[in-house]
Amino acid sequence: MRTSDLRSVLSRSDRRPLVLIVGGCDVHLRLDLARELSSDFTVAVLGSSSESRNRFMDADIQFGVYPLSRAPNPAADLHSTVRLFQLFRRLRPDIVHTFATKPCVWGRIAAHWAQVPVIVGTLPGLGSLYADNNGRTRFLRALYRPLQRTACSVSDLTIFQNRDDALELIATGMVQPAKARVIPGSGVRTNFFDPALVSREEREMIRREANAGSGSVVFTMVSRVIRSKGALEFANAARLVRERVPEAEFVLVGPDDREARDHLKAEEVEYLRSSVRWLGPRDDVRAVLAASDVFVLPSFYREGIPRVLLEAASMGLPIITTNSPGCVEVVEDDRNGILVAPRDPGSLAEAIVRMAAAKDLRRRYGAASRDRAIRYFDLAVICAETAAAYHELLARAAPSVLRRLSSAANAPN
Repeated sequence: MRTSDLRSVLSRSDRRPLVLIVGGCDVHLRLDLARELSSDFTVAVLGSSSESRNRFMDADIQFGVYPLSRAPNPAADLHSTVRLFQLFRRLRPDIVHTFATKPCVWGRIAAHWAQVPVIVGTLPGLGSLYADNNGRTRFLRALYRPLQRTACSVSDLTIFQNRDDALELIATGMVQPAKARVIPGSGVRTNFFDPALVSREEREMIRREANAGSGSVVFTMVSRVIRSKGALEFANAARLVRERVPEAEFVLVGPDDREARDHLKAEEVEYLRSSVRWLGPRDDVRAVLAASDVFVLPSFYREGIPRVLLEAASMGLPIITTNSPGCVEVVEDDRNGILVAPRDPGSLAEAIVRMAAAKDLRRRYGAASRDRAIRYFDLAVICAETAAAYHELLARAAPSVLRRLSSAANAPN
């Protein structure tokens, strides 16, 4: 990481607490949170890829890069931890807030070594380590648990995005109840993900791309294309439904994640392409959602709260998803959508058939989705809860934080 990347952090003279957000290759997902928190705190970000730099710098948020391997690699993980320790000692943050599995382990341990006054970790779901129970997954989970337990023990707070994850890790002794809190998701910009902002022309263009006519009912899934997100269940359900509801169209948006542990085999990818209209990764997700009639996410990945479910709800869509941790936080069965059993294409197909036949039901569910997104998951709501947690923890660590702020204010520029 170049010194110039964090020059204003190194030379800062204000007395606001410095929050250092640490994530992995998807740290750009924290951009909205960082921008919103910047009204109360000095915020900087560390990520494992330089591809996110311009997004943060354009938002006037300082950004730096540190090394992180996605694969299990003890030597690389140790290198990451040491590098983070060096950065924390140099930047002297008042709060380190880590996101995602690996940063939540190594980042929090490094922050403890560096004697950071306040250490917070958000676990956005338990991920693929809890998605199945095969031998390799059990082995990796056995390695992960003591590391996560250590990281939680040296932290001031572990934030979970749903109650199921919090209860599970408390029950297994990985986190103390007094150091656990649920904040539901990373928030969604409901003023951006608003169906009123997408023109009819944009919707019609995407529906043409999806081969959907005026009488079609478009069922859309947006996700990384991996096994645990339910991509194959979506394809299987599409084949089952198409025989009964020929007006149903199935659209898949997202990249084929070849680096994921549960990526699809080549023949499964071809099966997917022959079953649904796969549009690949897109930058116009808001418009794709606006052009859809129903959103579908048959995930059995241990989600925190799936961001795309929040976006779909904010866009006023009825939702079909699984009765799984994280998903049930967004969708209340028979209120704003339908919950189905995980890994069950037949159950998913029945829900799709029901939704395709009931326009009034889709309208009622969609209105309830939008209301739920604004009420519980709006970015301002989530940021207010996060900021309140910061202030509470800073108050407990007041003497050491005040010394740091005083020294920063008196330091020469």
